[in-house]
Order: sequence, then structure tokens, then C-alpha cells
Amino acid sequence: MDELMSSTGGFLTRRNVVESGLGTDSELAAAVCSGDLTRAWRGVYHAASDDPDGDDDDPIAAAYRRRVIGAAMSGGSERVVSHQSAAALHGLPLLGREESVHFTVDRKAGGQRRTAVIHATPLTGQDVVEIRGLPVTSLARTAVDVARSGTFTQAVCAMDGALALGVTVSELTETVRRGSGRSGIDTARRALLIADGDSESVGESFSRVLMHGFADVPSPRLQHEFRTESGLFVARSDFDWEGWLVGEFDGRGKYERDLRPGESIADAVWREKRREDRLRDLGVIVVRWTWFELTHPRALHALLSHGLRRAGLL
Repeated sequence: MDELMSSTGGFLTRRNVVESGLGTDSELAAAVCSGDLTRAWRGVYHAASDDPDGDDDDPIAAAYRRRVIGAAMSGGSERVVSHQSAAALHGLPLLGREESVHFTVDRKAGGQRRTAVIHATPLTGQDVVEIRGLPVTSLARTAVDVARSGTFTQAVCAMDGALALGVTVSELTETVRRGSGRSGIDTARRALLIADGDSESVGESFSRVLMHGFADVPSPRLQHEFRTESGLFVARSDFDWEGWLVGEFDGRGKYERDLRPGESIADAVWREKRREDRLRDLGVIVVRWTWFELTHPRALHALLSHGLRRAGLL
């Protein structure tokens, strides 16, 4: 079975194993019980230790990717992986978790079957790409579909993420145009107006959505580099206002993601503290927030308002 698994990207189907004589149903069940295989989808298995195409340490995200690939391998050829499921395969970060596997079919009727959601929407050749040999909606189409089907915050996260991954504004604009008249397209259109590929995380995108709704908070600059008078690099900020106020989103996993070789979490936290001290040496005020403030917008508004007043900008 190892040879067959290697030739299929780490995935096995019951049909291939049994029909090729490489194993039986009992042997597959035993491999699942022993932890050597995981059941990605009904009749589809994967090596338990592998994370297909993943570059993170999130076991929930890895399991969802396996489920998406397994469902796609067992589905009909007319099904195209789409929406949040396509986002998972593209590496497009989104808010929250998804359980169902989403497909789009180019026909009039969709529906939900077991844990698969079937969307019936027209598809063109430019809407479909191939990932791991499976038909998947393009990154631009995926971002627009996710934007159409969720909240405004989710829409901005999807648009920001697509831009950061290399999709152009013109591609998104054209995809939105072709979606005219479909449900949720107005949400996608509004999100595209404020989308910015310089947002480096879902938390930063979420922060910008909230700032957009605060009438007295000016739009920030993103990813600005601060340097000393001699040109020595000091820091690059998540957000800043006229060089006098810096805003930093401290999301869960921030320090793990930014670890340098041989560095501990404590080392990374200390390095961030020194970075902030150097910004303050330049006369810059620094404010920080976490997911708590994003889920309590009044707290974020109070934090930003206080910072802007201290900086003389409000």
C-alpha cells in the first residue's frame, strides 16, 4: 500500500486498494485503528502523519484539508471544490472554522448531501484551476464566493488574503462583475473597495473592518517602515497614523509564527519588547490589541481614540 499511496499523493481509495489486491477492508480498518491511516472521507484514506499541502501546525486545519481532498476524490467529475473548501486548498486564511465540504456545479440546482454543500452556479474556464489533480475554483473566484456567502468582515478577509497571495485587483473586479445579480455580490463589491493586500493576517483585516466603521478614526497606513535619522531600520508596523501612532494586532500564534531559528517564545516576546522600545525612542506612541478587542469593538475604539488623542491626531 505504501507504493500506491506514494503514487497518489498520500491518499488511498478503498476501491484502488481492494481491486489491486494490495489489501482488504479488514486491513484498512486495522490501519485506521492503529493510527497508521486516517479516514479522510468515506472510502478515502490518508497517512495519519501527513498534512497535505499544509505549512502550519494546526491539526484541525490539516484534518479539514484531508476531508476536502477525500470528498473531491470520491465525488463526481462535475463537482468543483469551491468556497471555504477551495480556500483551504489555496492556503487562503479565513475567519473561523468550516466543517462542511463545498462544491460548485454548473447547473440549476444544488443542495446539501451529508456534510457536503453543493452550490449551483455558472463556471467559466477561467474560474477553475487544478490542485493535486482536482478541479478547484481559482483563487479570485474562491475569494469572491467566500465574500458573497459570509459577513462583510469575512468578505474583507477573503479579498485581502487573495491580494496578498498574488491575485490582482483587476482579477477580483472582473470576477465580481461576472457575478452580478448573484446573492451576496453587493457584500463582495463593498469589500473589494477597501481590500488591501498589505494586511498580513485575518486579525489585521478584521481590525481594518472595525476601523472602517469608526467615524472618528482615520484610515491607517499599513506596513510602514520606521527608521532612525541615519537610516537604520527600527520596525515595520501593522498600522500607523502619520508616523506618530502605531497600532499592533497581537493574534494568537503571532510569536510562534515569527520565531527565528533557535529562538524560544520568551526570546521572541523579549525581541518584540525591544522593538517597541526603539519605536518609543523615536517618539512614536504604540497601542496593542488582541482578539478580545476585535470581539468587543467598543474596547478597540476606546483604545484607538485614546492613542490618537495622545498623539495629537484627534
